[in-house]
Amino acid sequence: MTFETGESARRVLSAGFWRAQVAGWLILLVLGFCIRLVVFGNIEASLWLTLVIEPLAFALTSAAAIWHVRHAPRGIPLPIVLPCVVMLCAAAAALLAAIGQTVYGLFDLGELTITRGHQFRLGVIYYMGILSIWTLIYFGVEAELAARNERISKMKAETRAVQIELEHLQTQIEPHFLFNALNTLVAEIPERPHIAEEMTRRLADYLRYSLGNRGDGMCRMSEELAAAEYYIRIQELRFDKRLAYQSQVDPSTLSALIPHMTLQGLIENAIKHGHWNDDEPFLINLRVARLHESLIIEVDNPGQLHTSQVRDRYGLGLSNLCRRLDLHYPGRNEFSLIQTAGRTVARLTLHGEPASL
Repeated sequence: MTFETGESARRVLSAGFWRAQVAGWLILLVLGFCIRLVVFGNIEASLWLTLVIEPLAFALTSAAAIWHVRHAPRGIPLPIVLPCVVMLCAAAAALLAAIGQTVYGLFDLGELTITRGHQFRLGVIYYMGILSIWTLIYFGVEAELAARNERISKMKAETRAVQIELEHLQTQIEPHFLFNALNTLVAEIPERPHIAEEMTRRLADYLRYSLGNRGDGMCRMSEELAAAEYYIRIQELRFDKRLAYQSQVDPSTLSALIPHMTLQGLIENAIKHGHWNDDEPFLINLRVARLHESLIIEVDNPGQLHTSQVRDRYGLGLSNLCRRLDLHYPGRNEFSLIQTAGRTVARLTLHGEPASL
């Protein structure tokens, strides 16, 4: 049997309980008739007693369950509850045995080896056993459901805590970028006002896109690529013609979901920590591919990576990104910085689908 979670579980028994209740007492009805027929050998008496006792027992147990769900106080210690339950079961068993004996008295059963006193005691023992088993099953299932509901409530609380943390991390991303962009804009105004003017337009385009997707913890890869290109267009003006950008994206990955501003964080890290050479363009390569069930994202840039510098390169942007990946892909994400032929490669691997939050 199952109950609805929350306060509604205290008021209404679920359909699952009623199915089990009806099915169980129908089985006991058939079983009780067979036992009475064997003991007393009278079909009519056994039938009438069965039609009286089992429906009455069904009504008593149903009423007890309804009262317990709707009105019973919670948190009463077991040493107090147990004697009360035993007394109620004993009283109900005595009532059913007395009614059974009365019904049998209406029929001529002939000579029986069982006296009327023994009939009553055997009836009490029989019904006490049935009611005790019913009670144990009822409270056992209720305890399991209560534990399950507690686990569900705990999971909801944990999920909400994760959502709050994600919202907090999300609010850190755009102010961080906007602060850097505005500083760049201010620096360009005195010497290159026309560049500052165009940068303002591109920044407005970026913010229009960003605000349109605000609150989305996950975005499609196609949207992330658009956001990254908006960001690159702003940085192109900052570095004039020295910044170059190339991308190789597997079309099958365009519908994949990744955390908002993932690509921008990787590209921003490349621009900030890469090695700039006045004689050569600063080329950033973005590669996105699918390997079996994993999504692989790589961003490489000119530069030398030293082991002692790896930890220092995890600034606000990358630390924020890694934390969000841990929340969306718990135990199923890998991030690394490696050195390959004079270039620094940031590699991100996401296994499977993001967790639902």
